Amino acid sequence: MANPPAQWQYRQYSGHYRQPMHQISVLLSPHCYAGSVTGFIDILLFANQLAERKGQAALFGWTLCSQASEPVQSASGILLHAQGDWQLAGCADTIIVPPLAYSSLKQFQARLASETVLQQQLSAWHAAGKQLLSFCTGIPLLAESGVLNERPATISWWLTTWFRNRYPRVGLQPYATMTTSPGLLCGGASTSYIELALHLVRQYGGQEYALACSRLLLTGPQHGSQAPYMTMQSFAGHDDALVLRCQYWLQDNMAAPFDLATLAAHARSSSRTVIRRFNQVLGVSPLRYLQQLRLHAARRWLEGSNLPLEQIIQQLGYSDSASFRRLFQRELHCTPAAYRKQFQPT
Repeated sequence: MANPPAQWQYRQYSGHYRQPMHQISVLLSPHCYAGSVTGFIDILLFANQLAERKGQAALFGWTLCSQASEPVQSASGILLHAQGDWQLAGCADTIIVPPLAYSSLKQFQARLASETVLQQQLSAWHAAGKQLLSFCTGIPLLAESGVLNERPATISWWLTTWFRNRYPRVGLQPYATMTTSPGLLCGGASTSYIELALHLVRQYGGQEYALACSRLLLTGPQHGSQAPYMTMQSFAGHDDALVLRCQYWLQDNMAAPFDLATLAAHARSSSRTVIRRFNQVLGVSPLRYLQQLRLHAARRWLEGSNLPLEQIIQQLGYSDSASFRRLFQRELHCTPAAYRKQFQPT
């Protein structure tokens, strides 16, 4: 086992030995997002600076590690320099797996299949009691290692259908911006590192430090849900001709009353087959997909127009405004009025 760096030793303060700083290692992989690495560390730095201004010892120490201690080129081309290899990472309390850039799901899946050594290492670290933290496209690396089986997790909203189908044993919480369980912290899209870093500050420094860092970052309360940010891209990424025919027809007839038999006839298939294929490809029923289409259109109107909500609801083919409001609240975890206030340009 490699010796930990000097800043990881016990620090003497006011004549007494304090608990060691919480040690963090960030695993650098080719084509990871540089901002997810440096931005996370900057928040820990803010917390340390606040502690030192109070005359207290720093809360966190950190290192950047790569498999062979070599520099890694990030997705943006920025070179990230490692301070050690994975053996050094094993000295940390929390190990961070940053998200990876990819051009297609096929290419991303090939990358996941090639990372068998890393997956074995993640499993071993978790078994040894290390806390693993990841977010966005780093989450599948945890899932591939098996540490998320029967555990809660979240991921970027546009990958939820793919993730659920690929890792059925993971307790996916698709709308959550963050999930926690013993030894595991998961975040949603790439900027969820802010919420995760603040969680660590709150956990090891206290609420006062977390609030102070939040003010420095100009961040408000936790979002709590990714749902208001979702678009129809979350249903992309397939080439099933039957489902595509149905999707296009539903988009063109969005305001018409839903009729499964009519949809199946247009797709030249049976109702039963249409339901089965939608569930296989999209993970939702045709009616649920139509509801998502209508919600997507409603959100665009709420963001870009001053149309009264009742008029928007009529445009979408709903006759009962109360049922639409309930649907909106259930799916997006906020009211239409709150959504308009948050997302409509001033």
